[in-house]
Amino acid sequence: AFDQIAVAAPYFLIVKSAGNDRDDGPSTAGSPGVPKPDPDYGSISSYSMAKNILVVGAVEGITGGYLSPAQVQMTSFSCWGPTDDGRIRPDVVAKGRGVLSTWGNGDASYNSIQGTSMSSPAVAGSAILLQEQYENFNGTGNFMKSASLKALIIHTADEAGTSTGPDYRFG
Repeated sequence: AFDQIAVAAPYFLIVKSAGNDRDDGPSTAGSPGVPKPDPDYGSISSYSMAKNILVVGAVEGITGGYLSPAQVQMTSFSCWGPTDDGRIRPDVVAKGRGVLSTWGNGDASYNSIQGTSMSSPAVAGSAILLQEQYENFNGTGNFMKSASLKALIIHTADEAGTSTGPDYRFG
């Protein structure tokens, strides 16, 4: 369904959180209550497998700003790929733990929360800023197609993890 929407709306980039289900497998035999880690690959949610969307994983925050790939640490909960057909998921990652966000207890209520649902809005916000800049350069009402926007985000992201280039944990 996500791919059908993406094809029907070529200027609409769906930004989807990768899911928070890694390391929540069933208990290990003989150790009730101790979660069994998910496999080292393939924990990405089925809704995050669509081809024409941008999937975002969650990493720990970096104090002082990005300096090297080794600084980027994956959260224990963020799902990763690859997909069953070998595509990289997530596409990119962003801070997903200790994110200050609005909270439902009042008009001025905030809370520090975690999840890929905290990292994906950061990427979506960056995406709309890129669209705004594109429109500034190309005239009112002119925007990048979603495929171009997705490619721009992926190919300008800072390197993360131990592998050079894209990988199935950090994108």
